[in-house]
Amino acid sequence: MSDRTYYSASSKLDQFLEGALDEKIKKAISGRALVGGLCMVIPLWGIETIIYAICLWGCYIKISEISGVPFKTNIGKNIVAGFIVNIIITFLLGLALDFIPVAGWIGSFFVGYLSIKMSAGTYVEALRQFHGNKAKSRLNYQQGFANFKNGNNNYPNSNNQINN
Repeated sequence: MSDRTYYSASSKLDQFLEGALDEKIKKAISGRALVGGLCMVIPLWGIETIIYAICLWGCYIKISEISGVPFKTNIGKNIVAGFIVNIIITFLLGLALDFIPVAGWIGSFFVGYLSIKMSAGTYVEALRQFHGNKAKSRLNYQQGFANFKNGNNNYPNSNNQINN
């Protein structure tokens, strides 16, 4: 599979999340996804896995705070939600990678980048499922799919915060 295919997959996921998430959460995810992608590229003899995990769970902590269900206050449910998301995303990426040979550093970058993007986006919804209306943020599937369908990276998105 070519680097162009990895870029295309990343671009489509970005388009969906651009429409489906609010600005604060998108900002929290983007930087950490970039660091996660770089961790997969730079061989650090195992240290990159630790940095990647810190980056991913740091993203979950930030999403929890933005969503109104602080991680430490709701640690049990939030850890369970994070682990469930990790298992699902790991399974899905593992399944996809069984069919897609990942070659080169660019492919590795996109795998790291996409896994944090997918995990973080899914975690937003997991918080909603575990905490109900207490979680103020959610995935707006309708806007996400509209953004994906239209190929629009600048889809206006102002109603993903739910006020109780």
